This record gives sequence, structure tokens and C-alpha cells, in this order.
Amino acid sequence: MLTGLGLNPIEEDVYLRLVDRGEATAVALGAALDHPADVVVEALGSLARHGLVTSTPDEPGLYVAGPPTVTLGSLLAAQRDVLHQVEFAITELAERHRAAASRDLGGLIEIVTGVQPISRRFLQVLESADREICGFTKAPPVAVGPRDNPAEAVVAGRGLRMRTVIEQSYLADPDARVDIDQALGRGQEIAIAAELPVSMVIADSAIALVPAFADPQDTPRAVLINSSGLLSPLVTLFEKTWSEAYPLNSRTVIDGDPIPYAEGAPAPAQLAPLDAKILDLLLAGLTDRAAANKLGVSLRTVTRRIRHLMDLAGADNRIQLGWRATQRGWI
Repeated sequence: MLTGLGLNPIEEDVYLRLVDRGEATAVALGAALDHPADVVVEALGSLARHGLVTSTPDEPGLYVAGPPTVTLGSLLAAQRDVLHQVEFAITELAERHRAAASRDLGGLIEIVTGVQPISRRFLQVLESADREICGFTKAPPVAVGPRDNPAEAVVAGRGLRMRTVIEQSYLADPDARVDIDQALGRGQEIAIAAELPVSMVIADSAIALVPAFADPQDTPRAVLINSSGLLSPLVTLFEKTWSEAYPLNSRTVIDGDPIPYAEGAPAPAQLAPLDAKILDLLLAGLTDRAAANKLGVSLRTVTRRIRHLMDLAGADNRIQLGWRATQRGWI
């Protein structure tokens, strides 16, 4: 029972018997426990050094047990300190082990831990690009939110191409539309996908930062990948997803102005500004109700306008509406 506090079995026997008796001599304890007298004396000496027993001044051979809540409590606190030190040492060894593992991989990957280190690596990845930055954006962000994203400062004036696929759930953020409009205005290319497997950013198909899956309560982690062999599947995944995602454009819809049509498209009809906005939101994956909330109109209005768009495009269903809208240059 008390060996976990550092007592050996003999010391535990002697202490427990002394607690039961209140006071006793070494000889009496040895006889009661069937231990040799010299062993009991040695145990009492060790217990006295730990402050668990004391001998009375009047009778040096008579021992008394100290209050367990006080004496054993101090031992327990000491053991806790030791365990905390061991826990810290284990954490340090784990970090050294991960660092050694990274060296064994020839520096091909690096595990980045914590919000600030991840943000710093994210900016370094952006700054390393010479041609293009591409990536996926899921919600919620792991370490760098959309309004903390330094991409604008990095990309501006450098002639870099920036392509981003955004997960549809990201649009649930009330400010998402503003963020997207501002990004499109800066020349970024953005497309919407129903679901993305992971968030990531890739610079020049040469280096990538990928947040690791973790519980939201855990410390954020990310993997920095420098190997072309490891990067190739990520680049392929991005290009495939990009080709299948719904592209957004940076057109500005002004009340009363018609929507431009693609060259060679069927004769254009006038598309009202509200219809253009509804079409954008619909093809971006929003439900009728979500689109109504975004635009500040009634659900009935959105449903009625979508029906009008289908009639205008000669579409039998909403999927066909998307195809016809592309054909006519509405998107």
C-alpha cells in the first residue's frame, strides 16, 4: 500500500504496526512482526529520516508514529514532484525522438507544433514561391484564419498565381462572401468544392504545409513537406479537385446592368442583378434558404427566381441549369 511512496515492505510493516499500537519499542515490533531485531531497527531509522516516526526524549527506545495525513502527505507531494519531472523528461525525449526521426528522413518532413510556429512556417511557405501558390481551405482553420492570412502581402506585386479551393461549409461564415469577394478582387482564383479531405498550402509544387488531424482541444500540429516524392500525390489531388470544383469569378454586378455572355454563346437574355447573385450562390452550393439569408430576401423569392432562371435557360432541373448557365456565359 505504501511502497508507492518509496517505503520498502519491511518499513511498511513496521509503520503500519506502529500506527495501530500508537507507540512501541523495536523489540516489541520485531516480536509482533516476526522480523529480526536489527532489521526492525534499520527500518525505524529509515522511517525516522523520512519523518514518519519519532522516538520519545524520555525513552529513546520507544517509537511513536507521526500523523499520517501530515507525514505521508509530504511523501506524496515529493513523489508527485518526481513524477512531474519524469513526465517533463518523457516529453523532452519524445521531442528529441521526433527530431531524430526527421533527420533520419533526410529533412524531408518537419512536424510543426503550436499556433505561432505554424503561422511562421505558413508565411515562409508563401514567401518561398516564385510561380504559384495553391491550396485547400476547410473550416474551421487550424492556425491561420482567413482574416489573418498573409497571402495578400506576399502575392501582391510579385506576379504569382494563387488558386484556392474552398470547402462549401466555409460559406456558413457570415463574413465568407466578403472575404471571397476581396480575394477575387486581388486576382486570386477561387473555386468551391462540396468537401475537402484536408487543408493545405503548396508553393511551386516544391514545398507544402499540411495541418495534422487533431482534436480541437489539442495543440495544433502541421507537417511541412519538402520531398517531391511525397508532394506529388498532393499536387495531383489539388489539380483533380480544382478541375472538378465550381469556379467563382470576380465580376461586379451593378443594378440595371446586364450580365456579360461568353463569346459565341446563344443570344443573351437580360439577367437581372438579383438573379445573377442567386445563381452564384446556388452554384456555390448554398441551399435556397441560405441564399435567401445571404441576400436578405424571402425564401419564396429565391425559389421563384430560380424557377425563372430555369425557364430562361430552358433547363428541366437545377443540374441542367448549371450546365446551361455555363454555356450561356452567365458564370
